[in-house]
Amino acid sequence: MAHEMIETQIVTERLVALLESGTEKVLLIDSRPFVEYNTSHILEAININCSKLMKRRLQQDKVLITELIQHSAKHKVDIDCNQRVVVYDQSSQDVASLSSDCFLTVLLGKLEKSFSSVHLLAGGFAEFSRCFPGLCEGKSTLVPTCISQPCLPVANIGPTRILPNLYLGCQRDVLNKVGASKISFIAGLTLCSWRNSDAH
Repeated sequence: MAHEMIETQIVTERLVALLESGTEKVLLIDSRPFVEYNTSHILEAININCSKLMKRRLQQDKVLITELIQHSAKHKVDIDCNQRVVVYDQSSQDVASLSSDCFLTVLLGKLEKSFSSVHLLAGGFAEFSRCFPGLCEGKSTLVPTCISQPCLPVANIGPTRILPNLYLGCQRDVLNKVGASKISFIAGLTLCSWRNSDAH
């Protein structure tokens, strides 16, 4: 794949020009973990997260890439094999710097078999969000360069919407939001009771 580096790489400014012109359909794929995607991502990007399970399923052809895109999208996507596809991770510069067995390499390989024009965004989301923060959406306008930085404060933002009627949260979210959010049912997985200790 390294010999295709010039063909498959796209710079941030070129992507923005394509998105703003509207003359060409662009399918944006965010290959970062869901937590990073949920924090912030490029507008209209579809998250195909980089799990070991998904990598294995793609490698073994147990899932078609077009089905995976449809399943991962928040709405129905018109997939055209001639449309341009742009994939990004957090900060990869080019295809040559990727290891042959990493998720992004596997994903790009599967996309290239189904689409005629597949590109890796040079610099990834870190570069794009630095240059064009107004074209990003999510729960945070401050995007850390690494999700595992130990000193970053974590805001208590409550439950996260996964599906229209499904939220993911912690015990604190349940105790604080159950009445205010009109939540009818709670499924808990915990080592202790989720009930408020003051309610006894």
